[in-house]
Amino acid sequence: MPQYLADIKETEFFLMDEEAHHATSVARRKEGDEIRVFDGKGRQYMGRIDRVQKKFVRGTLLAPCEVRRVPLSLELCFAPNSRVGLEEVLDKGTQLGVSFFRPIITERSEYDVLKKWDGKNDRWHQIMISACKQCNTPFVPQILPPAKFTQVLAEQKPSLITYEAEQTHTLAWGMEQLGNPQAVRVFVGPAGGWTEEEISLAAEYRILPVTLGVNILRAETACIAAAAKLL
Repeated sequence: MPQYLADIKETEFFLMDEEAHHATSVARRKEGDEIRVFDGKGRQYMGRIDRVQKKFVRGTLLAPCEVRRVPLSLELCFAPNSRVGLEEVLDKGTQLGVSFFRPIITERSEYDVLKKWDGKNDRWHQIMISACKQCNTPFVPQILPPAKFTQVLAEQKPSLITYEAEQTHTLAWGMEQLGNPQAVRVFVGPAGGWTEEEISLAAEYRILPVTLGVNILRAETACIAAAAKLL
């Protein structure tokens, strides 16, 4: 059963604009029908449609749905190579259970996400909502404002950095070294890889380099592989 992003208040839910349009005009839901709704913050319910207007639906919450939580809060810091690549990471990462996305600018970045932020943020948020609907999760991730790699390093958090020159230490090893925290940040570099200076700088912040395997992966594939291995 498809689910719809709703404004949930006490015993009622409300669908607005595109969500209401999709439910009533595309899916042909009508008054009296039962649907599944979620708020993007972890709440998910079965509900009944009570009133339908143009781009507006009001309904009654019937029962909460069983929600499975991802055991690890993952912040994925990645250097996108293109708009398409960035959106691929948002889509697949959301389906896997990433909690936070942080686009970063590195020395070898090919896509200036800082210039695209204001114009694309709404689109990117909608991509994550669509991914939540695809995989039936009630948790919509947050996409944090883009920043330079050097700026993000200064935020003290348990962190790992994927590095193609590292051939021994895996993500699982890295998590053990960090004490298996409930929240972790993972850095994935651009298509051209990290510079030696960036890896050295990460080491100064005690960020451990780890491998994703013997093969060299596309930047987008590396993001998805890292998320899949951890979640």
